[in-house]
Amino acid sequence: MMLYALTAVSGLVVYGIIGSIYIMGLNPINALYFTVITIATVGYGDISPVTPLQRLFVVTLVLGGVGILAYAFTLTITVVTMAVEEITSGAKQRRMIAGTKDHFVLCGYGRVGNAVHKELKKRNRNVIIIEKDKKIVEKELWNDPEVLAIPGDATDETVMIDAGLKRARGVIITTGEDVDNLFITLTAREIHPEIWIVTRASKKENIRRLYRSGADKVISPETSGAEDIYFAAMEPTIMKITTMHGVRDIKRESEIILKHGCTLENIEYHLPEFKEPLARKIGISEISELNRFLESLERENTRKKSLEKIYESVSGIHSHWISGPTKESLEAVANELKREGLLLGVNLDEEEIKEAARKHGRLVEVIFKPEMKITETHDVRDIREEAEIILKHKCTLEDIEYYLPGFHEPLKRKVGLSKIEEMNRFLKKLEMDSNRMESLERLYTLSGGGIHSHTISGPDTTSLAEVEKELKKKGFLLGVNLSQKEIIRKIKEYGRVNEILLRHKPSETDDKKIIIDLGGRILDSKHYLPGLRQVVSRKLYIKDKEDLKRCEEEYKKPDARRSLETLSHISRNVHSHTVSARDVEASKKIAKALAKTGMLLGVDLPEEKIWEIVESEEIEKFCIE
Repeated sequence: MMLYALTAVSGLVVYGIIGSIYIMGLNPINALYFTVITIATVGYGDISPVTPLQRLFVVTLVLGGVGILAYAFTLTITVVTMAVEEITSGAKQRRMIAGTKDHFVLCGYGRVGNAVHKELKKRNRNVIIIEKDKKIVEKELWNDPEVLAIPGDATDETVMIDAGLKRARGVIITTGEDVDNLFITLTAREIHPEIWIVTRASKKENIRRLYRSGADKVISPETSGAEDIYFAAMEPTIMKITTMHGVRDIKRESEIILKHGCTLENIEYHLPEFKEPLARKIGISEISELNRFLESLERENTRKKSLEKIYESVSGIHSHWISGPTKESLEAVANELKREGLLLGVNLDEEEIKEAARKHGRLVEVIFKPEMKITETHDVRDIREEAEIILKHKCTLEDIEYYLPGFHEPLKRKVGLSKIEEMNRFLKKLEMDSNRMESLERLYTLSGGGIHSHTISGPDTTSLAEVEKELKKKGFLLGVNLSQKEIIRKIKEYGRVNEILLRHKPSETDDKKIIIDLGGRILDSKHYLPGLRQVVSRKLYIKDKEDLKRCEEEYKKPDARRSLETLSHISRNVHSHTVSARDVEASKKIAKALAKTGMLLGVDLPEEKIWEIVESEEIEKFCIE
């Protein structure tokens, strides 16, 4: 807009100079002088037009000057007004915010928020600030062109969306009011269910509430500050001990520390070739806490093995910071550990610890075997092909995990398969033992219709990558190193086991015929006892027409028929089957065919909905003698 104004004024001046030279007969200097005083409407009278043509030229120059200068002045005022309005209204900020992604939304710019913002900017992280105090935003934050900020209340859903929450990588909540932090957490979690939320808790008692509201991490300056004060106060009676022993001696070492009234604050593992130790906070001051830890090790063998590997990699050499009631108690601990042959030194630095390790001849490097967890879906008949892919890359199939309905933890079995001969022996046994084969088929069927996991170790990461690539190509692989939650999601997505709720008379087997004809398998039958709200389950495992025929013959027996009819009457002819199919499409076909007959009441219904259906059915008169 300014360019238009300057162009117009320049064009008029050029017109005036050319006209003054050719019409007024002036030299260039006088022509410029005459043009400027005429456009500015000053007109000193020292140069006057004489002829009609000259007077006509001067009229056009005066009128053009007044009009164009007015136009230029108006445009200038407009540009300045727009610039001021843009600065004061934050329009420029909003445009920049709209183009920001993978940023942090920082809610609250007080003392803590300011410090957090500096840390984020120091590491070149994109941040959008939401601050309730409009004066801070307009007079402090908007003065810095590199700071993006929105004035508003972060508990307002609109403000959070304006801050690009849906495009953000995380939310940091630093207001001084826990109630505000709680509502901001709820708002953020509602808008973006997967976003990482870190919030401040001013009071210790609100930490649990903030976690329940959806925060991933709650930081309490009160708690962390109290810890700093505690360590500062304990500094005269705190000591670093360096010991050397195996996992089996953890109890002996800890009991010596605790019996003198001392607290085992942390543990530091001194890994070879690393300048800084690997530290972990412990804070054990009671024997009951120690016992709980040791019991958990015995229960979780994998955890114990991991700890043994760490101890092996550091040659059993590690350090503890311990605090005690008096200096005498610390000395007593050090003396007793020395008598037991566990102590290497007190308050040693890293160089002294390495020297002690060399002196004892225990500084060694242990190379950990690369491993990964794969989650797959396939049938029992695909075991050979799967194992061959793993073994040909010199990898070991360490274990197998099955995911059974109703169980939070998977059913885990150690395998340790590393040779093709071992695999052949296992498959031969399966072929010779039909009962064993049937049991394994049931297990695969129940576990999401063939969904299971293996831990695979290999000579290097390249071999593991090749295994992953080939299993993916075969269509077996669902994912690598999936969490329990992700595996459950995969089972829901790819699983081929459904709970089908039906209603029909006890003597009819049409439902079973439909399921078998469409390639399904019936694992069990459940009857629901209203009032008691109990479920009676019958194991069936009908996999083909031959099994179905045997089942029908069984139902013809008088005792079996009476029992089945009684159960059906009590459960008001409503029952369910756990059904597995070849794939998701087959499961859908079975449900569709059953729905056509009018027998189907629902698929994978929640338990409460099943009871609602059962208890709303008409009660038939019957008696049991």
